[in-house]
Amino acid sequence: MNFLRKLLGRDEWAITLPVLDGPLLPNQALEEAETFAELAGADNLVATEKGLVASSGNRLFRYEAAGQGEVIAEFDQPISAATAAKGMLAIGIDGDGVVIQGGQHGGRTFKDAGGRKFGCVTALTFLDANTLLMANGSDAVPASQWRRDLMQKGASGSLWKLDLKTGTATCIADGLAWPAGIATTGSNRIYVSESWRHRVLAIDLSSGAREPVLEHLPAYPARISPAYDAGYWLSFYSVRNQLVEFILREDTYRARMLAEVPEPFWMAPSLASGLSFREPMQGSQLKQMGVLKPYAVTRSYGLVANCDARMRPLASFHSRADGTAHGTVAACEVGDDLLVASRGGGRILRLPGVANGHREFQR
Repeated sequence: MNFLRKLLGRDEWAITLPVLDGPLLPNQALEEAETFAELAGADNLVATEKGLVASSGNRLFRYEAAGQGEVIAEFDQPISAATAAKGMLAIGIDGDGVVIQGGQHGGRTFKDAGGRKFGCVTALTFLDANTLLMANGSDAVPASQWRRDLMQKGASGSLWKLDLKTGTATCIADGLAWPAGIATTGSNRIYVSESWRHRVLAIDLSSGAREPVLEHLPAYPARISPAYDAGYWLSFYSVRNQLVEFILREDTYRARMLAEVPEPFWMAPSLASGLSFREPMQGSQLKQMGVLKPYAVTRSYGLVANCDARMRPLASFHSRADGTAHGTVAACEVGDDLLVASRGGGRILRLPGVANGHREFQR
């Protein structure tokens, strides 16, 4: 049966893609958004009682309401995840686990458990004041090599529960294809975005049972953060590309590409594009009459979706192929505003009034 599916291009061997439609219908909301702050490699937005915290490389910044930022911490390796609760900051250090700063558990670190190293922390969220949930994206590569994990069809990610009192770590789920976001629901069930399988899972913390709640996404889901009205903000690395889907099924070609071509020029999703004439292109990505069409197939894209309490999309915010606000890897609410980290665009965007449910301009 697997041979027939491969021969006929069905199921996991199909290269057809879901379209951006319905609540995910493209618009220019991110491209037209205000710039809250310029920040190269903007990543990991966390709202705290002392202001917005954002990461850039190995530095952690705190921002005032006016967008003025200051460095509050610096590490030897890039910051790959962050979250906050009750005066505490939990920070994922790429290749070096998790460290807690401030609060009653300040100084606590988690670097490995059961012989497995936490070298690829992709998402963190507090379950309560003494429990931290952590996603380890891969056992094979650090978080900075997310493109390599995708192109190698990685599925060694895991979900962990960290006890901040005792320092113990418990594996909740294993064999995940790059878990990139975690959200709590107020119950024993949590949501986890599984990027390489283009879906969001509901996982039971007691049994580890998992159930897809949002499938067949046209993009690679990243972090999840709380939204107004018990909903969620789901951010994305980039949209899927039919040529990438084809290459993922061509093992020999893919192995040579990874071995012989510099990573910036792989035919793979990216956080930004158009930076070099050596980037791979398709006919639809070429400019026509000097113009790149907004609906062109693209390696990078900007997309944040607002979902309800069941993770059903309600509205979305885009930066299309001809835009620059791409690589929207994180989003969070600050008052009535939505702030979005455009890692590809090197800035933090602000969408005023979006976090109070006003989405009329999206139509």
